[in-house]
Amino acid sequence: MKKIYTCFACGFPIAFEETEVPAHCPGCGAPRSQFLEEPWCGSIEKRRIHVDPPEVDPNRDPFDISFHPAKDFAPQKGDGRNRRWVMGYEEGQADEMRSFYTDLFGWDIIDTEESDPENPAMYCATGPGTPDWEPRVASFGYGFLKPNKKDSEITPAPSFIVEVKDIEDTLKKVKEFGGKVLRERYTEEGNDYAVVQDTEGNQMYIWEQKDLVPEYCTNPVIRTGAQ
Repeated sequence: MKKIYTCFACGFPIAFEETEVPAHCPGCGAPRSQFLEEPWCGSIEKRRIHVDPPEVDPNRDPFDISFHPAKDFAPQKGDGRNRRWVMGYEEGQADEMRSFYTDLFGWDIIDTEESDPENPAMYCATGPGTPDWEPRVASFGYGFLKPNKKDSEITPAPSFIVEVKDIEDTLKKVKEFGGKVLRERYTEEGNDYAVVQDTEGNQMYIWEQKDLVPEYCTNPVIRTGAQ
């Protein structure tokens, strides 16, 4: 029988058949004994049990890795988060690259919508996110496999994609702090990027998310499941 389970420790709601309930909460890792149960009513949003997560403790030990509400980064929301990664492949080798990671790790790899079919940019969903539970999107870390451009200053090496609020402002800071701009602002599949290099030669993509900071980032307390 399907039921809705709400974690008493952090407020995270999940819906599972009784035989498939994870041993620990996907949100905070609390044991199943902390789950509150109620009958499935057709939608998690229509559940009756709601649990507010604990308040943020401003004096929390930063080295305490147990579950705690997210720290509030008010001065720089949406700036500096590592969001994705990129790895390159030689043109004409897309199938080999895809097969390698599919066979090795079981990644789900699909071509992005506007890709060149012969040398596609491929979207990778890695996972699972927790040892015994697969989230709605079967992944924990996302990335891209892209063809290397032979006439580019960008080194064919694994790179992070870091979220920023303003590309131009970030590029100024990169130069100011001793880094290098490898590629100025460009648009790909509706998103704005640039490529920079740090003082030691490590490169990364920066991805502008000026107006797309998630709503949950605007509050230090995440009210999971609150209505």
